[in-house]
Amino acid sequence: ALCEMRLGKDEGARSLFERAVVADKTHAEAWQAWGVMETRAGNFKRASAIFQRGIKHAPKHASLWHGYATLEAKRGKIMNARTLFAAGLQKAKSQQYSLFQGWATLELRAGNYQAARKLISEALTRNKKNGRGWIIAAQIEEQDGHSGLVSLLLRRGIECDPNDAELYRELGEYFVRQGKIDDAREVFEKGMDVNPMYAPLYHSMAELEARICNLEALSRLNKRAAEVFNQNALEPSPIPSQAYGTKLRAKTSRSHQQHQNSMNISAFATKIVDDEDDDDNEGLLGLIGDGVDPLSLLNSLTGDGLVADMMSVESLTSDDSKR
Repeated sequence: ALCEMRLGKDEGARSLFERAVVADKTHAEAWQAWGVMETRAGNFKRASAIFQRGIKHAPKHASLWHGYATLEAKRGKIMNARTLFAAGLQKAKSQQYSLFQGWATLELRAGNYQAARKLISEALTRNKKNGRGWIIAAQIEEQDGHSGLVSLLLRRGIECDPNDAELYRELGEYFVRQGKIDDAREVFEKGMDVNPMYAPLYHSMAELEARICNLEALSRLNKRAAEVFNQNALEPSPIPSQAYGTKLRAKTSRSHQQHQNSMNISAFATKIVDDEDDDDNEGLLGLIGDGVDPLSLLNSLTGDGLVADMMSVESLTSDDSKR
């Protein structure tokens, strides 16, 4: 099913996913992958039904809650998404960091920087070796105008997850935005050494060299990409050097004004503790109630998502909520 999905053969994948969950209703990975495929295809109602059924049969699988919450966010149902993230954190006992990451990203996009900052701190507390968490943390600070935090957080991320090529790309792109071309080039090179098959690093490096019209460097880069990618028949051929630089990133400026709620630069990066077994999510941002069975939330779900008259996350996650 996964192979069919990756090849864009949705009908074939759909048939195989259906057979998988009929054979084993608790096959969480099948429900999750199927729901993601339908979400990407824009089949939101079908994806919603799939995630609901998956959660009913495998309620402790964090990725199902994450997938359903992401779907609701795509549909513009932000409160629904928050509710699902909160419920998932109560029910799922493994990979909670991914739910915190997803929720933090949701709040980041909504401009709720303080909430996003607290959520990503929770994610990093549980798993500081996942590079994605450090990237989200850096994005929060940059968008909130605290650019001094960005490189520190990304470098800390590389220390914790040195094999994550995307961390190198994000740090390099930050240096480009700051006009630090040599620093950016050095970081991109290190990233390509760590993971020579990570194509986005080549694209970022090409944009950098095209920005300064370094045609010789572009030629060398294209040759290097050809040598790397053409050795693997499953990988796409490299983009010709002439095509690089057609979409250069525009320089952006960020305010350096410190917000009174921002964390101290060094304190934020060093705050992350080693205790990754902390299950105490009670009262997080005031959104998770006491003694609530998250599965009860699904009783009010329809094919169109959560009940339309939902007023707040608290009203759905408290024992005396009225449905």
